[in-house]
Parts: sequence; structure tokens; C-alpha cells
Amino acid sequence: MTNPINPFNRPATSPVNNNSSKAPSKDSADVGNSGASNAAQDTVSLSRGSQQVIELQQRLNNTPEIDSVKVEAIKQEIAKGNYPLDPEKIAENMISLEQSLIE
Repeated sequence: MTNPINPFNRPATSPVNNNSSKAPSKDSADVGNSGASNAAQDTVSLSRGSQQVIELQQRLNNTPEIDSVKVEAIKQEIAKGNYPLDPEKIAENMISLEQSLIE
């Protein structure tokens, strides 16, 4: 008796795709059709929501991770001394981040 789960005890089987149902090539499909077009073609349509998701993914892929223009502007403001830094707010945000990492 063979175990159907164990592939080592199974007899050799033929492959699932043996190319017997291979679609005819374009040249052989046109022979005898005398110019007739294919009767049906498969189509796919996406919902508006899925189209929006694809558009957003494309925008994200094209957007740089770092806004170098903004970084350069902040650097210039810091160099001029015009960029206000609140040490207490920075500390609070760091503590908040650490707490969120612990949870």
C-alpha cells in the first residue's frame, strides 16, 4: 500500500502539461479562416478603486523618499539661525516614539 502524501512511494506520473492542448500558432490559426477574426477574447476591467490604488502606487514609486529641496531649505534656515528648535518638544516626541516601540 502506498502513502498518497509521500511522493517517494508513488509511481512515476506524466507531467500535467504535455502540450497536447497547445494553442495553434498564429500562422496555423489563419489557415482556412479566409480572413475571419477570432470570435472572443478575454478582457479584464478594474474597478475605479483599484485603478486609484495603481495610480497611487505609481506616484509613490516616482516620488523620492527624501525631499531634497525641503532638506536644503531647512539647512539654510538653521545656518541663518531662523529655524526654531524646541528641545522640550523634541524630547517629548522621542519619548513618545520609544513608548510606541515598546508596545
